[in-house]
Amino acid sequence: MAVLSGCGSKDQAASNDGKSDQQLIQEALTEAITRWHYGDKAALYDNEFEYLQERFTFDDYLKFGELKLDADTVEDIIAKEIQLFDHDSAKVDAEVVFKGPTGKISRMRDQFTQYTLYYHRGRWIRPTLSQYALQQRYEQSRRAADSAADAEAEELGDN
Repeated sequence: MAVLSGCGSKDQAASNDGKSDQQLIQEALTEAITRWHYGDKAALYDNEFEYLQERFTFDDYLKFGELKLDADTVEDIIAKEIQLFDHDSAKVDAEVVFKGPTGKISRMRDQFTQYTLYYHRGRWIRPTLSQYALQQRYEQSRRAADSAADAEAEELGDN
């Protein structure tokens, strides 16, 4: 069951091979947990906002204490309910599927399995360390710098 609100344009659907945001969000969760399960911590780095990736190398990122997590027992993350907010963010109630050392499958779905995902650089991401507010500040600073550079170039071009 999925609860969808907000609106997406036809251009967005066309650019995503006709897949719905719900499908794209599920694919993003599945890809991240599959890569992480197989020891690819770049899956976490790839799900961070741009400002963090520009500030820290992947090697620096791996040194952060928050990343000392173990995904060996996580088999899957299943999006159960998705609430979209203007195609830029979504709250996802998810079910986490675990496989214990004896092979027993268990599922967890409670308040701890609600995720916030963001639509960033053409795809859905679930940041671990980076923050939306800091990304917004980064983008605002970049727009101001671009605007100043354009004004300077225009001024120099007029001479």
